[in-house]
Amino acid sequence: MKNLVMMVVVLASSFGAYAQYRVNGGASLGPGAAMFTLGVEREFNVISDKFHVNPGVRLSVYNGNDLEYITAPAEYTSNDDQVDTMTFGTVQNNFANLYVRLGYDFTERFSLSFDIDIVGVSFGSEQNYSDFRQGAALRAQPQTALGHTEKGSPTTFNLLLVGDNDIGSLNSTLNISYDVTKRLGIDLGVGLIFTEYTIVTGRGYDGNDRFRNKNMMGYLGISYLLGGK
Repeated sequence: MKNLVMMVVVLASSFGAYAQYRVNGGASLGPGAAMFTLGVEREFNVISDKFHVNPGVRLSVYNGNDLEYITAPAEYTSNDDQVDTMTFGTVQNNFANLYVRLGYDFTERFSLSFDIDIVGVSFGSEQNYSDFRQGAALRAQPQTALGHTEKGSPTTFNLLLVGDNDIGSLNSTLNISYDVTKRLGIDLGVGLIFTEYTIVTGRGYDGNDRFRNKNMMGYLGISYLLGGK
């Protein structure tokens, strides 16, 4: 029994010694917005040494100015008449998500990868919005004289579903990477970033209170490989 325990300890230590973790960080720029990210992922080879499926966790810090947010739920976005629009003068949204990266090594130095957030949480300060523009469906309804508090906060829960069924704020990026050394890499890519706010009063069509911005952003980052190589 003692020998069996010792064998398990040795095998576990050996596995840990050869485990590889990649730390990555970078900056993204897009229309009216900038974002900084920091993540860490566990490297796994699939089928061959060239294919990677890497799960990880990532923090994204997103800032913007004068960004338009439109009705978020897919049940309304399929009909343009049910889409309302607003403008946030200041956007500050932080989201921490679990993500997965799919990658392929073309050579020892060049690789292509795609990563996407899956689930997580968002947090950030409450912000004011303005210029609320009703869609045709809302304009056709009887209007009330009640005022609305024009404030919103980042939607707390993030979840990848399909298209406009997504909930919250999510980051996805297509990257080309160049390994300067066996451990240090430079990443260049383009990302599609969803950020979402929930407003204080559901003044959108059918009482909707969730609004989304989609931003295509360029990405530049670095990564560093930890563990056996």
